[in-house]
Amino acid sequence: MVTTTYELQVDWDNNGDFIGTYDDITSDVLSVSFRRGRDYASQLTGNSSAGKFTAILNNESGKYSPLNASSVLAGNILPARSVRFGTGVSASFPYTFPFNFSTEAQDMWVGKLQTIAPKPASTALATCTLEAYGALGFLNEFMPKSTTELNIRTDQAIGAILDAADWSATDRTLAEGKTTMTRWWTTDQATIKALRLVEETEAGFVRESYDGKIVFESRETRLNPPYDASLVTFSDAGGATHSYMTLKQEDPLGTVVNHVEAVYRGYTFSYFADLWTLGDTGADSPMLTPSEQRMWIASYPNTNSPLDAIEVNEWHDVTASTDYRGNLAADGSGNDMTTYLDVDVVKTATQMIITVTNTHTTDDVFITLLKARGDSVQGDDPVIVQAVDSASQAIFGDRMHTAATEFIPTHVQAQSWCNYHMSIFKSPVPILTMTFNANVSQNNMDQAIARDISDRVTVVAQNNANLGINSEFFIENIFHKIEQGGTVHNVTWMLSPAIGGYSQLWKLDQGILGQSVVPAF
Repeated sequence: MVTTTYELQVDWDNNGDFIGTYDDITSDVLSVSFRRGRDYASQLTGNSSAGKFTAILNNESGKYSPLNASSVLAGNILPARSVRFGTGVSASFPYTFPFNFSTEAQDMWVGKLQTIAPKPASTALATCTLEAYGALGFLNEFMPKSTTELNIRTDQAIGAILDAADWSATDRTLAEGKTTMTRWWTTDQATIKALRLVEETEAGFVRESYDGKIVFESRETRLNPPYDASLVTFSDAGGATHSYMTLKQEDPLGTVVNHVEAVYRGYTFSYFADLWTLGDTGADSPMLTPSEQRMWIASYPNTNSPLDAIEVNEWHDVTASTDYRGNLAADGSGNDMTTYLDVDVVKTATQMIITVTNTHTTDDVFITLLKARGDSVQGDDPVIVQAVDSASQAIFGDRMHTAATEFIPTHVQAQSWCNYHMSIFKSPVPILTMTFNANVSQNNMDQAIARDISDRVTVVAQNNANLGINSEFFIENIFHKIEQGGTVHNVTWMLSPAIGGYSQLWKLDQGILGQSVVPAF
């Protein structure tokens, strides 16, 4: 039996570190489980998902009860506190661990606190459940907005989304994207959806790292070190250095996609148009008292926009008397007070936020005109491109996947996007779920701690498993479950094939084009 030491820490003081008096809660941990990665181990249909961490804690003292005013944590059990779980040497779980620890302390999961739910008991141990989410879950509470960006790479768009959510530049690792989008914007959608649209355009991957960072992989990332070589072999052979407990193969027929569609569309522009006008006029004109400030949000498209309106190419700066006017009377009569209106604007692809302040010290001012002008964008009729493999359809039926993104920049790239994915998934591919016991050997324990999403591993399943598999796979999802004081530590990996998939892009002097590899795009 091999075990190691673990630490669970929460930044209760929210000061950016885990060294507060009560931050280390390892001694109260009864069990933990956590996961990261795709929701399904397919590089086409699997989505980036937020990691989740769950810990069962001893709460006999009421320490973790959010409404317990006498708790040493009173007032600090709040959402979004940073949570860290990893290996360490300063503390162990409540049970005594053999200190057979061969590597340095390392993060295994970092995220943000979501909830703590106490579970009192009269005859058993009082516990509570701590739940935390990963970086993507935290970011998904934001609705990032951007201006329209022209000729922007996919990694730059990912960066813009993270900037809009105020996500630190030090907490991201972005590979250079291989697709440059002619036009791109995001607004009025949750962060993870905005990220997924860019991810799909690139045919890349957005994920969380073990230490809580956001990682963006281009479609070529896995072609290069350290992802181009297998790091470990797990086998069902007797006496294998690394062994697994269970291996499940997903229905290979369910992985087949032989009809792929994507959309490309052009754009038409209308210049110097009135895109929004404040409807309150005459007796309904809004009034600002001295020094009062009010905000209006001009949105486009709106109910008066053309049906094919998409966004704003550029909002024009507001101009006194032309775009806004102030008067002493609601009907526009009396002295012109426009000069006493201070107007600030913030622009996005679909909104201009207009803040107006009455700078006059004694007089009320009525807003008798307020509008927003700009260059609007209408979408041309969409062009649907597709790739179909009739031979595969004859065997498996029509199995279609449609891209959700609208940012593929050209008709040619849209066609290449379809051709590429169809060439990979027109035949069944092996998708595996493998579970191993980390406690069975130090070799397994080291792999449980060290391996990360996108690492390449080899699985042999041609002995007792009888699956006829001896191949390389990418780790797409990682799930840990640690119980009984660490004496039970099981790890589950969801695996996609590395021979094929996004490792199948053709590189000069490597592979046979059309056989072992397919053209890149």
